[in-house]
Amino acid sequence: MASDLSFPSATDIDRFYRENTGIEVFRLRLKRPKVAHQDVLIDQVEVRREMSERFGPLIEVPGYIFPSKTRLAQASSCQTAGWKAKKLCHYLDSTPIIWDVTGGSGIDTWGFEQHGAIVHVTEVDAALVDLHRHNGQLLNSERAVHFQPAETFEVTRPFSAIYADPSRIDPQGERVYHPSESAPNPLSELPTWFRAAPWVMIKLSPMVDPEEALRCFPSCRFLWTLSVKREVKEVLLLCHQEIQATLPERWAVDIDLQGVERFAWKIEADRQAPSLSAPKTFLYDADAALVAARGIPTIASHFNLAQLHPESRLLTSDQFFSDFPGRIFELESIHAPFENAWPEGASVVVRGFPEKAEMIRKRMRLKENSEHYLLATCWLDGQRGFLRARRKSA
Repeated sequence: MASDLSFPSATDIDRFYRENTGIEVFRLRLKRPKVAHQDVLIDQVEVRREMSERFGPLIEVPGYIFPSKTRLAQASSCQTAGWKAKKLCHYLDSTPIIWDVTGGSGIDTWGFEQHGAIVHVTEVDAALVDLHRHNGQLLNSERAVHFQPAETFEVTRPFSAIYADPSRIDPQGERVYHPSESAPNPLSELPTWFRAAPWVMIKLSPMVDPEEALRCFPSCRFLWTLSVKREVKEVLLLCHQEIQATLPERWAVDIDLQGVERFAWKIEADRQAPSLSAPKTFLYDADAALVAARGIPTIASHFNLAQLHPESRLLTSDQFFSDFPGRIFELESIHAPFENAWPEGASVVVRGFPEKAEMIRKRMRLKENSEHYLLATCWLDGQRGFLRARRKSA
């Protein structure tokens, strides 16, 4: 049993939020408690002020309770939770029963429920168990919350699928990235999970190299590198208990704040690295999901683009391709590093150059200019320079 704490009502949350408009969160935390559930109420203020983009649909649910901001660091956003739930449920029955082995903040649990799943949750933190139960009742869901480690959970029925988002914080409080260092360890637990369900979806750190992930999980059928508004958020694996002879499908996907795909690009792992070239008329900067998914050879081959240098992800061509998944620049001139005046200012983009953008900005005394760009990069045998360019795409 968890502690079965009570929580503030929707009215309490709304009133506290209105009464403390304009007061900084850290000042609220310095005040002596004057109302019941004050710490929880402050947490709700902080999340609503600072994380509305990530959790907008749940913030709009009257009375929904979030854990503290620090406990949401690894949490999925509502956008990624909904996207992955749709992907997983596509392979399941119309009313799937999913075991969420790492309940955590409950955002992914909500995502699966939005797609018709009944979710069993295992969670080792008593406070998070209370949150799951409270929010589940609030949402009129059928979730079953089990206060115990996933490793000791007795499976008494088959599940349609299992979802795991292992903790990436070690016992010393340090952040880890490799799945073998996570808890529960998906590498050691996967055989047990496959005895309970045919499908297992695993969320990994966005820092994980997809090649290493596939070496660790040979049962993987699909690997998605998922970004939101061009920022990589998750690496997702969908594994099946039957290992197939064919290679897994690898995808780079970017979604917007409504969870709608901006693009979904299949990565062709057998593509060779593109040829190298000096800068041509147009410069192509692939979206982050494609870069993290090792999709540069795929995208270069598709559009017949050359690459400036192996350390610069910039691609180039004399042709303009408006449907390229990323930013497109039109080259105006080439300059030696830190030479020539830039009176109109520029936005600085660093690709394979040893100095950081902020340092370049200060040294060049550049004012921000969203139309003009300074691309600090290298090409061919390592020649370095600043490319003056204009943005050609959104």
